Amino acid sequence: MTVPHRLLAVVGVPPEIKDQFGMAFSKLASKELVKLAVLSSYSLGLEYTEEYADDVYNRIVYKLKGHGSASRESLLANINLIVLFLQRSDGSDDVWFNKFGVEAFVTSMLVPQVADMAVHTRGQRGSVVNRLINDARSAIRHAKRMLHMIHEDLNGRENKTCLLLPPKTFGRGFIQVRRRMQGAATNREDPSRCAKSLKTLQIAKSGKYYRGDGGLVYRSPSKAGPRHALGPVWQDDHEPSCVIRGRLRFGAPYDPRFHYDCEIPNDRHRRFPGCHEPLRLPSGRRHANCAPNDGVR
Repeated sequence: MTVPHRLLAVVGVPPEIKDQFGMAFSKLASKELVKLAVLSSYSLGLEYTEEYADDVYNRIVYKLKGHGSASRESLLANINLIVLFLQRSDGSDDVWFNKFGVEAFVTSMLVPQVADMAVHTRGQRGSVVNRLINDARSAIRHAKRMLHMIHEDLNGRENKTCLLLPPKTFGRGFIQVRRRMQGAATNREDPSRCAKSLKTLQIAKSGKYYRGDGGLVYRSPSKAGPRHALGPVWQDDHEPSCVIRGRLRFGAPYDPRFHYDCEIPNDRHRRFPGCHEPLRLPSGRRHANCAPNDGVR
């Protein structure tokens, strides 16, 4: 496996310590072989919002677009994407998992009682920065181990893994997958334990294939089989999330040509949520090719 370019977004750092934290984090990033793509500050007195998450997403898209001039086949093929946020106690942390929890590995800096930290003097600010850096180091090292496991699952077990199921199209069963990955990140779980647990999730199946909402069965082709669901690129008429989700899953790259072959059992199953807008397949079609990013053709 080629060493990936690990791009990291760090969000939620108090503005009072952003500069001091940024200098210390740059040194940490160099040692841990990650690249700080986005550093965004946010007041400790405010809850995380969807608007803030949208702004961070747009900044990450900008960085990804400027990361090399890859071909349609190799776009984002050697990228790991990590979102590291400062954990809060106000219940707003889910914003990050909801916004990035399919295409990025989302994890947190676990610093107790951060909202009560005093940052008035330089000494107090330095103490807070040191605590954040120490925990960021632990979070990054865990993320790298997890991303190795995820990469192996996406590219060595793509015909069996539940990680590649299309979230909106598959439906409620994928919620289990997201929660499992969120729990593994939040608790810094051993990657091998997480990998084993993914195989035992109670997701409906038809034989050896996963069965989504309404009974649609997701059959995946072998590596030697036909794969023609090449994900979109920035220049196509798609949302940026369609592009990223067509290349990355939980922070690791997968084959952008991978798709599921789904037989259409009845007329109701001709309607799909699509990757960025709903669509309906013609009445003559008896099957659909469903990509992990919810693209359907």
